[in-house]
Amino acid sequence: MKFRTALMALAACGISFSSLADVKLDLPHQADLVLVNGVEQDGNDTLTLPNGVNQFAFTYIDSLRENGDDYLYKSDVIIVKFDASDEALKLELPKLRTAQDARKFNKSPKVSLVAANGEKISFEQDKLIKSGLQFGRDFEKEIAVYNQSGKAAAVAATATTAAVAATAAVPTTLPATAAPAATSPKPPVDQQTRNVAENMLNYWYEQADEATRARFKAKINQE
Repeated sequence: MKFRTALMALAACGISFSSLADVKLDLPHQADLVLVNGVEQDGNDTLTLPNGVNQFAFTYIDSLRENGDDYLYKSDVIIVKFDASDEALKLELPKLRTAQDARKFNKSPKVSLVAANGEKISFEQDKLIKSGLQFGRDFEKEIAVYNQSGKAAAVAATATTAAVAATAAVPTTLPATAAPAATSPKPPVDQQTRNVAENMLNYWYEQADEATRARFKAKINQE
């Protein structure tokens, strides 16, 4: 409870967490975002992410030419998970020139994460696959279920993503005679998320002036 109150106290003191996000990720024009850390997102603007483990998903979209005709290529959804701190990174994609290039990429996507100094950053990669029609996909539910799978690019599920995954896994219609579901204990906060938040608290407390620290302490002591 004190931990949660401390977070709220920092917000009440007007301290923003956003500037602590120290990983910048530049995306090429061919990368169209689908998800960033479990939240649906589109476009290819530069991402500002928190230090630590991050996960994003995108599709490769580009115009290709075959037999004199131009057509729009769109890949499967590619998931990337990486761990970095205080870095400026760039996602690099190969140039696809032909339909054969596109088929090879879709079968086995080759992508890179490169730091500002040219060093390649290690990462885990996978695909977010859905069989059948691809229209109307709920990517947030799909990634929540994927993150419960323990596959290569999965991240530890937070209470929110676990709840979304559970919702996706059960039927939407229950029998009329079904008994009310028992209230299950609230899942514990993911340790990694807790560590990031704790680092935020420590950082901003050190940056704050004495008046802000006093308001912060007063807010916590109210509990």
